[in-house]
Amino acid sequence: MSDLEKLVRRRMQEEYARGASADEIAKVVRDLLNSIDLSGDGSDAVAVRATTGRE
Repeated sequence: MSDLEKLVRRRMQEEYARGASADEIAKVVRDLLNSIDLSGDGSDAVAVRATTGRE
């Protein structure tokens, strides 16, 4: 499983545990995927975003 898959799965689990609806979870995942820069290596972008966006 790639780092991106792990990140998405973790964020989905966090939102689900928080009691978010399926629509809210989908929005979080969509926003997360839209914020990732896929140019270049990309591994740094995933690591940085793993620590941001938490409320």
